[in-house]
Amino acid sequence: MSVNLLGYYLWKRINQDQEHYRHSRPQNLRGLYINKSDLDGYVRDYFNYGVDWDDVSKEEQIHRYWDERDDDVN
Repeated sequence: MSVNLLGYYLWKRINQDQEHYRHSRPQNLRGLYINKSDLDGYVRDYFNYGVDWDDVSKEEQIHRYWDERDDDVN
């Protein structure tokens, strides 16, 4: 698992759960519907399941970084 993608994963989960929790939880002082235990669960899920926790395939989520070797360059 790449820790570099953790920020994107958290952002995606927060956005999805904000919509879901909007109807069942009050907002906190920062305008969020999620809480600390939700964030703890997101991080745990990321390291247990990886970035393919939803219907999107892992190959679509993994981005190549500049320090990885290009196959077309000799």
